[in-house]
Amino acid sequence: MSDAWAIHTQALTKRYGTFDAVRALDLKVARHGITGFLGRNGAGKSSTIRLLLGMSRPTSGTGTVVGRRIDDPRESLEMRHRVAYVAEDKQTYAYMTVEQMIRFTQSFYEDWQPALERRLIGEYGLPLHRKVKALSKGMRTKLALLLALARRP
Repeated sequence: MSDAWAIHTQALTKRYGTFDAVRALDLKVARHGITGFLGRNGAGKSSTIRLLLGMSRPTSGTGTVVGRRIDDPRESLEMRHRVAYVAEDKQTYAYMTVEQMIRFTQSFYEDWQPALERRLIGEYGLPLHRKVKALSKGMRTKLALLLALARRP
């Protein structure tokens, strides 16, 4: 598989019993761009993302993300250091303030970018002293994006 692609899969398949959640997916996503991943409910989007992020192992087929094999535990871990993912449910601690959530997350990343953090706080209009549970869905999404991007994936 080529490093020319950000994501490259060949016949990627995930089966749960007799159900094919992902069936023989051949996918190439170019580097240095933005790509949408669209499909109907139940089409296998979430299962594909879990496979690509190493959260689930393929039944068959293979793939790479940023040149790292998704079926190799060591390479998959290396890849996750370079990739950020914001899930639909945006796992955050509702009882924390926005500022507490940022500081908590920052503590896990040596490569956290304080200047980028400050810029995104301003651009997104995040209220630092408001509890996460009091944020609108859109503001929670902005917070999740800040938490993903400020570590420079």
